[in-house]
Amino acid sequence: MFKKITYAIHRVLGTVISLLFLMWFITGLVLIYKSFPDVDKTQRHDHRICLTDSLPNIEDVLAEIPQDEKLKSIQVNQYKNKGIFTVETSKDTYYISSQLEQDDEPISKAELEDIAQSWVQASIAKIDTLHKQDIWIMYSKYQKELPIYKVHFDDSAKHQLYLSSRTGEVQQLTTRNERLWAYVGSIPHKLYIPVLRQHTRTWINTLTTLATLSFITVITGFILGVRAYTKRYKIQKKWSTPYRKFSYKWHTLLGFAFSLFLFTWSISGMMALQKVPQWLVKTHTNYHIPQKIKGKKVDPAVYPLDYRKLQEAFPKLKQISWTSFQGVPIYEIIDGKEVLHIDASKDSIQRLNLSEAQICQAIESIHGQETKYNIQLIHHFEEYYLPWKRDLDLPIYKVSVESEDENTYYISPETGNYKHLDKNRKARKWLFNGFHYLHIQWLMERPVLWTLTIWFLALGCIAVSGTGVWLSFKFLIRKLKKKPKKTC
Repeated sequence: MFKKITYAIHRVLGTVISLLFLMWFITGLVLIYKSFPDVDKTQRHDHRICLTDSLPNIEDVLAEIPQDEKLKSIQVNQYKNKGIFTVETSKDTYYISSQLEQDDEPISKAELEDIAQSWVQASIAKIDTLHKQDIWIMYSKYQKELPIYKVHFDDSAKHQLYLSSRTGEVQQLTTRNERLWAYVGSIPHKLYIPVLRQHTRTWINTLTTLATLSFITVITGFILGVRAYTKRYKIQKKWSTPYRKFSYKWHTLLGFAFSLFLFTWSISGMMALQKVPQWLVKTHTNYHIPQKIKGKKVDPAVYPLDYRKLQEAFPKLKQISWTSFQGVPIYEIIDGKEVLHIDASKDSIQRLNLSEAQICQAIESIHGQETKYNIQLIHHFEEYYLPWKRDLDLPIYKVSVESEDENTYYISPETGNYKHLDKNRKARKWLFNGFHYLHIQWLMERPVLWTLTIWFLALGCIAVSGTGVWLSFKFLIRKLKKKPKKTC
């Protein structure tokens, strides 16, 4: 009975899952080299306009905001040929010009075309107004920018540029070649089907369910293979394949050889968009880290360093953001293509360099002054602090806290940016990044070996999936050809 149930589960699920596995591994190899189109940050910074407008006193800007609203963030950029302050509060977002006027008008067609042609030097074929997301702007962050203008260019690369109707900020840029690779890579791999992807929770549940079914398919296949080989051994007293047919024999042999990796990739698929469940690795305390680690925001009106001095010191200044770290006021600026952090606690311009004492203050604000911890400045990457798709800061303060959750922090003295890990997050590093991308320090430090390993394992799993697809196809053909029994 057990054999029949296991065999039925493997055969029924395998008919669908083998095809999905085949697709996932082929598209996964494509994804290594061709990711989903996105605007590179350096490219975005390069196209920003320098702050050339005469800027007002920051107190006068803040006076334009209702006093009963809590300030969340403030930033100034140059667009519409003037400096525009974007002020986000607890209730609304305000756009205030350098002339201290509310600027709520959408971008004009002439301004839109100027921005578009600064990005792509080609004639504009047409401009669409999107009131809902399409396949290239499916992330939730684009929702607040709607309506979005989609600019089609009449050039050989067939560029398509997406612009916010409110600010003219570039949201997305794709070429025909990038879109083609996405259709054979990231879109099928991540099930970026618009009707599914626009419902985030449904999309996540679908991917998780399919990965879970894949896990069950692998487990049942392994059990059936072990049972078949064991039974063969009991009869012949030697290990040999119990199958004579080519497809059955190689599906079983390859399945054994790559079952571990099919197993781990199924688990990583289940973890791709999910947190590690608490029943598996428990988080004992919620320390409210995002609210505490950088401390209470400093009022922009009391920054000792006047932000207008930055305009004098950095001729390629394009953006200023007001931020802070444990009472230290900071200006995050874009100078040309580079992002810099300026210590605003003094009247002179200096790059940010947080001290060990300031890092300790942040840790104690989270865990209490009595907590024991170890802090060190490291100049190298390590297992839980590895670059992948973006650069990571070095040197970095590493703080290991003695706690039930084994909290570890990596805090940059040059930016105040941080990465936090506890036992649950460390487990996810292995269950997702480690299993799915082989994002393991030893391999990442040997890129040629990492590439060869990924290709070898993926091709092996493609072979297992391919033989599974062929067996499923033959099974379905037999079922279709089978004549129904005659009834009286």
